[in-house]
Amino acid sequence: MHAPDIFEERTQEFMASETLTGLLVERAKQHPDRMALRQKRYGIWIPTTWRELWQKSAGFGLFLKTRGLKPGECVTVLGDNKPEWLIAEFGTLAVGGVISGIYPDSLPEEAKYLIEASDARFVVVADQEQADKLLKIWDEISGQVSAVIVWDSRGMSHYYRQYPFLLRLETCIEEGLQKGGAPDRELVPSSPDEIAMMLTTSGTTAKPKLALLSHHNLLFLARSFGQVIPMDESDDILSLAPMAWIGEQLYNVVRFLDCGFRYNFPEEAETVQRDLLDLQPTYFGGIPAIWEGIASIIQASIDNADFLKRTVYTRAVEVCQKAVEMELAGEHLSSWKSLLRALARFFIMRPLTKQVGLGRVKVAITGGAAISPEIFKYFKALDIDIRQIYGQTECSAIATCHREGDVRPESAGVPLPGVTVKITEDGEIFVGGEGVMVGYYKNPEATAQAITPDGYLRTGDDGFMDKAGHLFVFDRHKDVMHLADGTRFAPQDIETRLKFSPYIREAVVIGENRPHISALISIDMENVGNRVKKQGVAFTTFHDLSQKDEVYRLIQGEIVRLTAAFADAMKVKCFANLIKELHPDDGELTRTRKVRRTLVYERYQPLIDALYEGKGEHFLDLRIRFEDGHEATFSGQVRIMEAG
Repeated sequence: MHAPDIFEERTQEFMASETLTGLLVERAKQHPDRMALRQKRYGIWIPTTWRELWQKSAGFGLFLKTRGLKPGECVTVLGDNKPEWLIAEFGTLAVGGVISGIYPDSLPEEAKYLIEASDARFVVVADQEQADKLLKIWDEISGQVSAVIVWDSRGMSHYYRQYPFLLRLETCIEEGLQKGGAPDRELVPSSPDEIAMMLTTSGTTAKPKLALLSHHNLLFLARSFGQVIPMDESDDILSLAPMAWIGEQLYNVVRFLDCGFRYNFPEEAETVQRDLLDLQPTYFGGIPAIWEGIASIIQASIDNADFLKRTVYTRAVEVCQKAVEMELAGEHLSSWKSLLRALARFFIMRPLTKQVGLGRVKVAITGGAAISPEIFKYFKALDIDIRQIYGQTECSAIATCHREGDVRPESAGVPLPGVTVKITEDGEIFVGGEGVMVGYYKNPEATAQAITPDGYLRTGDDGFMDKAGHLFVFDRHKDVMHLADGTRFAPQDIETRLKFSPYIREAVVIGENRPHISALISIDMENVGNRVKKQGVAFTTFHDLSQKDEVYRLIQGEIVRLTAAFADAMKVKCFANLIKELHPDDGELTRTRKVRRTLVYERYQPLIDALYEGKGEHFLDLRIRFEDGHEATFSGQVRIMEAG
């Protein structure tokens, strides 16, 4: 079937319905030969037009329909960010299905849990690595899943002979176009109120739930966000965050359909930095860990530069940071300071941002977790218009955002148009509006707990709003702590400030009912290693490096520097460098790299107790998991040091 045959009268129902599929059809009809997306392959950006994207999506949707997928049933995708993910997603939506996703680094049992929890009828996977995960659990899911569809079949020819339930994506698309009937009769127009996505919650305190989001939820929120940060067909976006995450789905996938910008996909996860440098996108969004990583790359490269370059950079950053702080405080810059900043931006900051791929960015977004004010101000000093957002999967990703000219680093901005935010008497943040989810899949009890009778989402976060309407988020409502003397503190605030250091990858703060605050530190091995190598320090493993005297003194200095402005009770008094990185495979982090605080406390309880017993070291004995699923014992001495 040729591409033009896709567009028949029935597609008018898609457009009129205000659905995601309707938007795709509309763009394919109006601009069939315009580039919709690009993927880098073998160093070359390969384009796909709107017509091609819709044709492949329609073909896959017709295949699903011929294989028995009914409206409302789920298709789950497991793989890295690639155009094929979009084809699977849009094809599923075209026949009234619901799309769900699994993070690509998930273990087989995690995939099994989400496949079973979503009642997925089909699973689309990226490659041999992901297919192998499904093979390990196939006996347990085979009664539910009809087929596993693979989009990159390199090295898998023998798989298809051995496992008949494995299918090639390109074959499925061809079968759908040849045998699925006329698209104008077979594709199912969706109602805006029908469920489009079934996305996982963060899962910081328990197994993730599946939030049901309708076409209307997503489009309402995307258009509300677009009133604050508009985008158009001339813009370029690079797909970085996992496509199973609501942030990528709302900010990139839904807005891609609504705004029509060019959606670009990196060649591989390992080439992201190079592809970012090559593309220079006009908008850029990332979780705080991405911004912390970019800041670490810049600062580490400056540390390795010669004396003159370090001096010029340091002076330029000081000038720009001072100007940023004055502007944020509402102070007027003198002509001399304005000139100095302009010169620093032109000769230092602009080339620097271009070297990390952010040279064309008009607006940048940070969200998904709290970001350190120091990191935020740092990027403002680099002349990047960075804005912070706040939201959750359950409210379609975004509830508040900074407005142009009204940016406050400590706040998460003001509510989007049509979104209501209120604070309860005990400090919990409630969110209302048409972006609030329909509910949790097959979990009416949790839905009733999450959504009030008048339609507000109970976020579970603590915060307050100032007189100007800015939202300030402390921490999870359950995670706000009290020292033994009753002093109240938010561990997340201290942790985000500590992670401004290029040498600290993760920090977990302790102090509930304790006499003072302590911290478990996971070092950044690359940056710390480069630093101590200059001092002639030799090391072998992460464990070895983390326990070096020079590393402890380095981290001690960073803690003191970054918490200098805190009240004395809020300062970290002692710390320990962990002998292994915190990792999702061990359950210590979520797949979006949020700390699972309760599990970390349980796992490291003996070490935490040692922090408060005046001991100089503690023997840590852990069970760790590897990517292939097997477990092993990991142990060693951990030093404890005062931070003062």
